[in-house]
Amino acid sequence: MTKKRILVVDDEQISRDGIAEVLQDEGYEVATAAGGHEAVTIFAAFQPDLVLTDLQMPGLDGTGVITHLKSVSPTTPVIIFTADVTIDARRKAERLGVQDYLNKPLNFDDMLTRIKRILT
Repeated sequence: MTKKRILVVDDEQISRDGIAEVLQDEGYEVATAAGGHEAVTIFAAFQPDLVLTDLQMPGLDGTGVITHLKSVSPTTPVIIFTADVTIDARRKAERLGVQDYLNKPLNFDDMLTRIKRILT
């Protein structure tokens, strides 16, 4: 069985590395990107089964990443995570077609449960 691939996008290195480590410990193949532009490039080469992205990033933010990814791969599931817990942020995410929404700081057990549900 091939490992499921997950792309983690977050401008905060400690957060990005922590998420990647948890996912790798669960048996996923993980690529990371420090921002939106890097995510777009890595997405094309890595072809992940799921994208986990922060919403608020400098440059190309999570909204831009999701818009691009959905234009080139509409069926790839996306989970966003953000400290922006407003109803508007959640509605915007839903309009973009994301599969799930996590609040920061992340609860890793909850994150893994949601990822497994989407990827199975």
